[in-house]
Amino acid sequence: MSIYRPKCVNKFSLEVMKTKIESILLSAGKSSRMGTEKALLEIDGKKLISIILEKMLSFSKKVYIILGDNFENVQQVVKNEKFPLDKIEFIFNEKHHLGMFSSILKGFSVTTGKHPVMLQMIDQPFVPLAIYKKLIDFLDEDHFIFQPSCEINSKKRAGHPILFSPYFKELILKNQDRSNLREVISLYNKKRKYIEVDDKVIFQNLNTFKDIKWGNKHGNTSI
Repeated sequence: MSIYRPKCVNKFSLEVMKTKIESILLSAGKSSRMGTEKALLEIDGKKLISIILEKMLSFSKKVYIILGDNFENVQQVVKNEKFPLDKIEFIFNEKHHLGMFSSILKGFSVTTGKHPVMLQMIDQPFVPLAIYKKLIDFLDEDHFIFQPSCEINSKKRAGHPILFSPYFKELILKNQDRSNLREVISLYNKKRKYIEVDDKVIFQNLNTFKDIKWGNKHGNTSI
């Protein structure tokens, strides 16, 4: 199977790129282990969707929230929080039952393709604003993927969120027959840039109520 490569890579102004970030927030899945919508779980009295949106809206031109059967519930919660709705789009993924990659593809399909895209999952509310900003600061014209990394047991590991150049929309939509995002990224690994951070929060996911308890005790949900 051949690897799709863009026919022409236009140069985007770095100054424009760094000030016009589009963000995708994946929130279509239901936690089978917790039996509820992750987006509406609370840590320190705040819902996950609100914790993450507060951070993402501070640097995003637009945030696309990708939803499934939870569309109406999450939409109502966000509207009640009085976020600037002109900067938010609620996107229904009709294929959400096929898994996360279908939501990633849906998210990229609605982006403009003119700006960098920050990809964030709903179960990582502890990522500090400083990490998002560091990814944005390291944007350049030569890479497609900007991913935070941290050393664990003398081995570098990559985490989330991930920032993508404007070109990546074309790449991922041309490779949507692949199995997952990791497989697509591996096709363009030479265009991936690792940004070192000294924070293991880039690996922290909320999958169980034990994780929620940990978050209530140790997690930093503030900007």
